[in-house]
Amino acid sequence: MNDSTVSGFLLPHSMNAERLAKLLGGDAQCWIDESVDFTLDFFDSFDWRLHAAGQRLLQLRTPLGAVVRLKPSGGGGPTDVIEFNDQPAWPADLPDGALKAKLAKLLEMRVLLSVVSLRGEATDLRILNEDAKTVVRLQLLRMQCVSADIDEPRVLLPRLRLLPVRGYERHLNRLAAHLADEMEWPKAPDCLFDEAVAAVGREAGDYTSKLNVRLKRDQTALQATRKVLLSLLDTLERNVAGTCADLDSEFLHDLRVATRRTRSVLSQVKRVLPDELVTEYKERFAWLGQITGPTRDLDVFLLELPRYRASLPASMAGDLDGLEQHLRAAHRTEQAKLKSKLESAEMRSLLDDWHAVLEADDPPGEPGSFAELPIEQVVSQRIWRMYKKVLKDGRAVSADGPAEEMHELRKDCKKLRYLIEFFRGLYPAKELKELIRTLKELLDNLGEFQDLEVQADKLRTFAQDFDPEDPHSMPTVMAIGALVADLLRHQQAAHERFADCFAGFDSVQNRARYKRLFKAEGGLQE
Repeated sequence: MNDSTVSGFLLPHSMNAERLAKLLGGDAQCWIDESVDFTLDFFDSFDWRLHAAGQRLLQLRTPLGAVVRLKPSGGGGPTDVIEFNDQPAWPADLPDGALKAKLAKLLEMRVLLSVVSLRGEATDLRILNEDAKTVVRLQLLRMQCVSADIDEPRVLLPRLRLLPVRGYERHLNRLAAHLADEMEWPKAPDCLFDEAVAAVGREAGDYTSKLNVRLKRDQTALQATRKVLLSLLDTLERNVAGTCADLDSEFLHDLRVATRRTRSVLSQVKRVLPDELVTEYKERFAWLGQITGPTRDLDVFLLELPRYRASLPASMAGDLDGLEQHLRAAHRTEQAKLKSKLESAEMRSLLDDWHAVLEADDPPGEPGSFAELPIEQVVSQRIWRMYKKVLKDGRAVSADGPAEEMHELRKDCKKLRYLIEFFRGLYPAKELKELIRTLKELLDNLGEFQDLEVQADKLRTFAQDFDPEDPHSMPTVMAIGALVADLLRHQQAAHERFADCFAGFDSVQNRARYKRLFKAEGGLQE
C-alpha cells in the first residue's frame, strides 16, 4: 500500500485473496504473496486549507514504520516524503524540509486534524505466464473507515490494484479488459480520499467561515434574515468544541466572528424580527462576545509574538521571553474560565432558545413592519443608508484628528461590509467584487490603525505587571517599551495613509456602483 490515488476495480464484499486467485487461474497462474496490515490517515485543518490549495496530507503506517506525504489532489507524485512516527499536528514539529515549509505556509495558525482514517490489509498477488514469470502485479485492499463523525466503522468495497511490470504492459491491458468486460467489475474511483470522506458522511470543504447564503430576491425579509441567522448559528456551534479544547486560535476567532455577525444582523436589518426578540438576543449574544474577549485578546498577542521579536534588534529579541511566559500563563487561566462558561447551562440555553426562535413557523412576538416585504428592497435601502453615513463621516476625518473618529468610522464600515456579505447573493457578483475590494482596503487601514493602538495600550498594561524592583524584569520591560514605540510609529503611518484609502472608496466609479446597486426611488420609513 503506497499511494493515496488507487486505480483498479471494486470487488464484492465477499472477495478475499484465495477466491481472487482461484478466479484468476489458480496457483498455476496467480500466486498469493504476503499480506500487510496498514493504516492510512488523511489530515487537514478544520477549515480545509490543504484541500483548498489542491493538496492531500496523509500518513501511512505499516509494520515497517510510518511516512508522511503531501500530494497534489489531482494526482502526481508527492512534493516531499518524510519518515515521521508521531501524528502530524503543527508544522513546527516536523523535520526541516520542503514538506514542513509548505505546510507552514498553507496552514498558518491552524492545527492539523484527522479527517478520516483507513484501517486495512494489503495482499500482494502475481499473475504468472507459462514460464512462471511475473507479468502483472496485483494488490488486493480490504479497508474500513473510522472517524470521530461516526459510531461504527464503514466498510469499503475491496479494491484491486493492477500494477504494471516492465515489458509486459500488454498482459496488464488484457487482464484489465477481462475484469471489466467478463467479470463486469466496476472501476474503482480514482481518489481514495474522496471515497473515504464520503463513507463517513462528510464532503471535503464542508466547513468555511465565509458567509455565502443562497437567497432569492423575492424571498420575504423574514425568510432571508432567518436563513442568514441559521447559517451563522451553524458556524458558531461548529466552533464551540474546538474552542473548549483550545485546538488552535481560529476556532475562537470564528466563534467570535459568527457572534458579532449575529448581533450585526439583529441591529442592522431593522423592522423584520419582533422588537422584543431583537433586544433580548442582542443582549444574550453580547454576553457571549464578552466572555470570549479576554482569551481572544491573549491569542492575538501570542500570534503576534514572532513579529514582535523580529521588529526588535536581534540582541533584544530574547528579552521578550518573560512577556511570552506571562501571556501563556494568563492564557491558561482565561482559557479555563472560557471553557467553563461555554459548557455552562447559560450557553446551552442560549443556543437551544435561539434554535427554537429561528426554526419556529413564526418568531414569538409581533413581526416587524418590513417582515413580509421582499428582502432585496429592505436590504438595499439599509445598505444605501449605511453607505451614505460612511461617506459623510469619512469625509469629515482629518489626518490630525482624534483617534475616535477613525474608530467610529471603522464600526460603521464593518456594519456596511457585513450587510453586503450577508446578502451578497442578491446582487451581481461581478459588480460586488470591486465594491467589496475598495471597502476592504479602507477597513484594513482602519483596522490596522485601531489594532496598533489597542496593542500598544495593552502592552503598557502588561509592562505594569512586572516588578520594577526585580532586575530580571528590566530587560522585558525595556523590550516592551521599544515595542510600544514601534507600534505607535506604525499607527501614525496608518493614519497618514487613510486619505488615500478613503479616496478609493469615495471615487466617482465606486459611488456610481453603490447608487446603481442599492439606491431605489422612494424608500421605506425606518
